[in-house]
Amino acid sequence: TSNDEVEYTIQKSIEVDDIDGHVIRIFKTETNHKKSEKNCEGLRIIKTDFYGISDYIKKNGRVTGYSIGIYDDGSKIFSSVDGIAQTPDDLSKNGFVSTTITITGGTGVYKGVTGYGKGKVEFNPETGYSSGNTETFYTIATK
Repeated sequence: TSNDEVEYTIQKSIEVDDIDGHVIRIFKTETNHKKSEKNCEGLRIIKTDFYGISDYIKKNGRVTGYSIGIYDDGSKIFSSVDGIAQTPDDLSKNGFVSTTITITGGTGVYKGVTGYGKGKVEFNPETGYSSGNTETFYTIATK
């Protein structure tokens, strides 16, 4: 996804009074995928909602959350996401988050889905910048 597809729709930060630059943040991003390609089921992902919590010291630290991928037929894939953020000493520059993904379920075509994945996101909460890629591997249980 590119930055023009992603928007921080909710973002609340709390400064922790222990270490300089320690911030806990809750946020939601909405990604409207403009150029997604068809996947194995012949579907295109059209939107991803991510509900996240980060615990950073100078934009370095842990992030965790939940992702809902919505496809063009209305099917959804649910995932939990854990990541580690690393940001240069110059905090005005973008940081990077390496993520691991666990697919926890789905609806429609993806009912019974399980799987995993990995991703890398470039981000900057102050400017609202977010851009990255994700690769997932999954199977769908059939009855």
